[in-house]
Amino acid sequence: MPASNAQSKPPSPDTGAATQWRDAQLAAALIAVLGHRGGGIRVCAQPGPVRDYWLSNLDGLLTQPARRVPGTTPTERLLGGMDVTESMKHGKPVLAMGVLAECHNRFVILPMAERLPKEFSGHWCGALDRGQVTIARDGIDQISDAAITVVALDEGIDEERAPSALLERLSLSINLDEISIRSIEEPIFSVGEIETASAALRTVVLDEAEITLLAELSASMGIHSSRALKFATDVCKVLSLLTGKPATDDAVILPLIRLVFIPKATHIPAPQTEPDEPEQMAEKEEQPESEDSSAQGPDPDAENLVQSAVATLPAELLTLMLRGAEKTRQRQTKSGTSGGLTQDKHRGRPIGTRPGDIKRGHRIDIPATLRSAAPFQRARAQWSTASIAKTSLYIEQQDVRVKRFEQRRSSVMIFAVDASGSSAYQRMAEAKGAIELLLADCYSHRTQVALIAFKGDAAEILLSPTRSLVRAKRTLAQLPGGGGTPMASALQLLHQMALTVAASGATPSYVLLTDGAANVARDGTKSRSAGTEDALVIAKRVAQTGFKGVLVDTAVRPSARARELSAALMATYLPLPNASAQSINNSIRALRQD
Repeated sequence: MPASNAQSKPPSPDTGAATQWRDAQLAAALIAVLGHRGGGIRVCAQPGPVRDYWLSNLDGLLTQPARRVPGTTPTERLLGGMDVTESMKHGKPVLAMGVLAECHNRFVILPMAERLPKEFSGHWCGALDRGQVTIARDGIDQISDAAITVVALDEGIDEERAPSALLERLSLSINLDEISIRSIEEPIFSVGEIETASAALRTVVLDEAEITLLAELSASMGIHSSRALKFATDVCKVLSLLTGKPATDDAVILPLIRLVFIPKATHIPAPQTEPDEPEQMAEKEEQPESEDSSAQGPDPDAENLVQSAVATLPAELLTLMLRGAEKTRQRQTKSGTSGGLTQDKHRGRPIGTRPGDIKRGHRIDIPATLRSAAPFQRARAQWSTASIAKTSLYIEQQDVRVKRFEQRRSSVMIFAVDASGSSAYQRMAEAKGAIELLLADCYSHRTQVALIAFKGDAAEILLSPTRSLVRAKRTLAQLPGGGGTPMASALQLLHQMALTVAASGATPSYVLLTDGAANVARDGTKSRSAGTEDALVIAKRVAQTGFKGVLVDTAVRPSARARELSAALMATYLPLPNASAQSINNSIRALRQD
């Protein structure tokens, strides 16, 4: 355990790279011992000699080499299904074993894990959870063993990350990008040591104090997953066997923190400084003796251990690991910013097959049709009344399977901007800046934008739905301010435009920037009470459509009128007193991703 609470000096590049390579070698030995029990390992690295050398070292520790399985492997090949040739030969459904079942008790290399399609990630996670794959289709009901150990090669750049559900099921994570080929060394473990540790693993048991220490380490870094704690317990046992050290020794705990906890951490505890002795005595006198020690916060010893483990990592790598963990957590709840899903006959992402009629314009799925007809070939040949025996296949209308496709609708973001006197002089500059940032964000997601401005006696459409970023910015820059607040007219126009967009097949959403001070009625008369009443009536009509919206309160202080209007719209209320254009953009972007 470190003797001082002060954080150590950052290591030199050579020392940091050597530590990372030793951790990488240790991770290869750990996952070789744990196998399916550890789920797998995430390897963050671009293709290159360092990654290839590490993979070759891993193969050298295994009884049989790992098998590469692309993430785009179709479901029929991944899980298994009907063997069409054998089924037609025998006249009954014959199972073709899938890749995951073929890799039972083997290591599987998943290249480009950051691009694993969402529709396939569930199959991988199911195999990791249960050690089995279940097939229930095409007349086949089969459960096959598939205890696999995944080596996920994450080549993601910027925001590209492997699916969070998959990463949660992998016990270890290493980063090889910062390691030079000159820093690598010969393997430090042999096959014999791996086999010895594997045989002795069942006899190792951690006591309550050791498990408590691991739980405190996990909590000090904001990790509250029981799966992560289980992985840490297994890794701790193997590290103790490989190093010959007790489970609480720094040679065991520090690598465990770097390989298991830090990649999943939400934060790193700050180093603590020793208070002066008089202050310590005063704190002891003030603290009641009966106070429960469990309510005093994180264990300082656990935080010191985390600091010792962090001190051996380069600052850039630590920042990169924490940033990657944060982006992984954000993806767990992110639903995207594109439009809703719709089915199509010819274009989009394939989502399976169904019985259908090709005369209606659908595309036939030949393999699925053959699988449907295969079990009945022998029976249909006997039932055939043709005078000449058929030499071709017996395919009937009920055997035909057509392809199903799904594609996202285009989305339209409608900006309704209050350019009246009550808002123009307070927040118009910030509102314009925020809209410009949101326009750029919409452009990057291929979202169309429309602009409605309301002031004086009525609202008007300044920009119909378009993808032209230049045109939208030019229109926004020319937006004048001043006059009354015809809120009812603006909501009526927004409602009509949203319905038009929805009728065209796109998905509308809106951002309303106003302080909620309606003072012009729908018929154009100047009346605050009538204007507010008309605005609330139309707002409820907009809410009935179910379109998503955000109301940004641009008043200096949060306004009760804007909050009431937001409740009537059933929109997200976002008060931003003293906020900048960047903060408005960040807040709305976060709400759009919820």
